Amino acid sequence: MDKLIAGIILIGRNKFYPVFCIVCVSLAFLYTDPFTTVNIRYAISYFGAFCGLLCVILLAKRKNSGNLLGMFAVTGECVANFLGGNIGASLPTFYYFCSHIYGIITWHKNQDDNKSVKVRALNEQAFLYTIIFLICAVFFNIYLTNAIGVDNTIYQLITNCFIFGLGVVAQLLLMLRYSFNWYLWVILNVLVIGLNIYTDNLIIATQYLIYLFNAIYGICEWKQSENKS
Repeated sequence: MDKLIAGIILIGRNKFYPVFCIVCVSLAFLYTDPFTTVNIRYAISYFGAFCGLLCVILLAKRKNSGNLLGMFAVTGECVANFLGGNIGASLPTFYYFCSHIYGIITWHKNQDDNKSVKVRALNEQAFLYTIIFLICAVFFNIYLTNAIGVDNTIYQLITNCFIFGLGVVAQLLLMLRYSFNWYLWVILNVLVIGLNIYTDNLIIATQYLIYLFNAIYGICEWKQSENKS
């Protein structure tokens, strides 16, 4: 297990890792044949994916600059998901945008000598609040989806609800610097991959496949920093 963790951290810290991620999502965009027929949803997805990949890589490395890129990323993803009818995946992005503004401020105040954010461990009380907040967010998304009148299949509705709930909670924990946030991102990324394969958006599916690995890298990187603290 120690060798596996060391290998994941080695890949995540490699200078070619961001380049590989961008190449993968670019290939997914080219697969949509953008030079023959321009699809606005796919084009916006690519913009969001490009910024989003750099954002999550920097956040996993505990760098505050990831929050700035995150504001551009979530704007693109919000529009792309809304155009695809994935309301649960698009609604949290308004919250993400504001949270990144908060993150820029609070992360700047809590940096170590290497300009990396200081990590916090989640206690039992905070974990209980996390579960309660998650349940409330899931039911809130069900209400919003019905109120807006979006026509979702039962699979889309259930998956979007959990994406919404997990996204809201995971982002909150991330901005509050709790290392536990990356476990929730792993679950969320799996759901988003399945949802976008189901709704035929290979760009976001590829993006979140990379996010999935990056969340695992984030677990290893942040836990290592937490143990040192």
